[in-house]
Amino acid sequence: MPFKLVVWDFDGTLADSLPTATAIFNRLAAEMGLEPIGDLSAARSLPTRQFLRQHGISMWRLPRLVRKYQAAAAEEADRLKLVTGLPEVLTALATSGMKLGILSSNREDNIRRCLRANGAEGHFAFVVGYPRLFGKAKALKRIIRAEQIDHSDVLYVGDELRDIEAAKKVGAKVAAVTWGFHTVELLRSGAPDFVVTTPGELLGIVGRP
Repeated sequence: MPFKLVVWDFDGTLADSLPTATAIFNRLAAEMGLEPIGDLSAARSLPTRQFLRQHGISMWRLPRLVRKYQAAAAEEADRLKLVTGLPEVLTALATSGMKLGILSSNREDNIRRCLRANGAEGHFAFVVGYPRLFGKAKALKRIIRAEQIDHSDVLYVGDELRDIEAAKKVGAKVAAVTWGFHTVELLRSGAPDFVVTTPGELLGIVGRP
């Protein structure tokens, strides 16, 4: 199925950031009096809202945590690597003429610094940093409207259940990657259009423009 636009999540999808993200969260948990991540496997099996409840993160504390997390992530941005195999996939898609973009809860400057350090910034037509964890559907809808394409021509690639939910809300197709934060079982519960276990599989899914 060919698409006209592929929009990517960043952390856990493009960037191999799970170990770094866990370390940052646990450092902030100690600082803010939250429950740290002890069992990563158990944490990966929880939907985002349930994860927040179990770790003592109320909705009114969430914005402060997100700001602190993003500031800490900025210190690691230049050292983050992309997921093994993805640089080749991105190059192949970009050189074929496929339009690529990023929609992430991380900050745009953090994302661009990582992409620049990995020689991949030029592959992306846009980078949107949208700090609200549960607002991706609204941001994705704005992107589709700005690109003036049909929602069915868009593929969103993400690693969390909320990525699947956001894409479905706007009628875009969604590919869930299994190398990020959420487990494959949790991802499948959201009924994504595609479940991707290796980066190379995306070439067959995306097709050619």
